[in-house]
Amino acid sequence: MQLDDLYRHFERVVAGVLMAGMVVVIALATWSFLREAGLAAADPTAALDYPVFQTLFDRLLAAIIALELAHSVQLMVSGRRGLTQLRAVLAIGVLAVVRKLVLIDIGSVSPLLLIGLSAAILALAGALALLSWVQHTANVERLPSPGAEE
Repeated sequence: MQLDDLYRHFERVVAGVLMAGMVVVIALATWSFLREAGLAAADPTAALDYPVFQTLFDRLLAAIIALELAHSVQLMVSGRRGLTQLRAVLAIGVLAVVRKLVLIDIGSVSPLLLIGLSAAILALAGALALLSWVQHTANVERLPSPGAEE
């Protein structure tokens, strides 16, 4: 057995353990969101409070981030690396920054933190836009032009 094969087996075992852990995290995050949504629905007057919305979006984004992490691990195991996995990682970054913005108390943080978060969002959005452009350009170049004979 070669070193590459051994590493591939090791990678699959670790990815399997990570996926099992992610299933638990996703289930807990989903349960937490559903529980909070049920509590908000049970008391309609409390559902209008900003802290309740903040908690709901926090729980929702936590579940989505966990799903994206699981998707990233699944891409790694299936061998689909490169631009596809990079897109998943960038999406996780965007979701994490958005979650931070939802949870932050704007009145009690320094302006430098807000500037930093804004810069992070712009950088991640720019990277996603550039990635989309690269993928679109690569797909267009691979397709034969209309009317061209093969």
